[in-house]
Amino acid sequence: MEIIRFFIMVLIGGLIGWLTNKVAIKMLFRPVNPIRILFFTFQGVFPKRKDIMAISLADTIEKELLSKEVILNKIMNEENLENIKKQVSDALLVKVTNKIPSMVRMFLGSNVDQMMKDFFEKEGDSLFDELIDKFKETGLENLNIREIVVERINDLDFIEFEKIIFGLMNRELKHIEIIGLVLGSLIGIVQYAITVFL
Repeated sequence: MEIIRFFIMVLIGGLIGWLTNKVAIKMLFRPVNPIRILFFTFQGVFPKRKDIMAISLADTIEKELLSKEVILNKIMNEENLENIKKQVSDALLVKVTNKIPSMVRMFLGSNVDQMMKDFFEKEGDSLFDELIDKFKETGLENLNIREIVVERINDLDFIEFEKIIFGLMNRELKHIEIIGLVLGSLIGIVQYAITVFL
């Protein structure tokens, strides 16, 4: 009889611990919209603080993970710049040489294409570097990562936001539920011990 009582207390304690943590996790997200019961208003922590969380997350992303400089440096690395430089140079060469009227070609001689190619090979790098510097300058001015992240989070339907959070932290949240189960069971054991000794 005592063993059955012991197992029942451990089981009830574990169930209460697990259920309490499960409800607490759910209440982080639910209810999405405020619900008023008598003098109290209930709303999930995340829906209630979504705006503040969006700003906080955006600040963290911008300062710690993806600053403007990091993004531009990743896009404008040496390898990418060389490829872009070659493509722009080739495209400009074709465009410019095709735009030279035939009358001008007659005066300049038959090697107009070679003259243009030599010009682009000689002056192309400095022109391109100037363009890239301007692009970086204006790009850094106009790129507002914080604003983009806040806007994207605010545009998210809260159910989608909840799925993202659960997708990121599913294992951790399950772990919290299991901890509740274990702690509840331990409390059940302690309660049983207290009732036996008293």
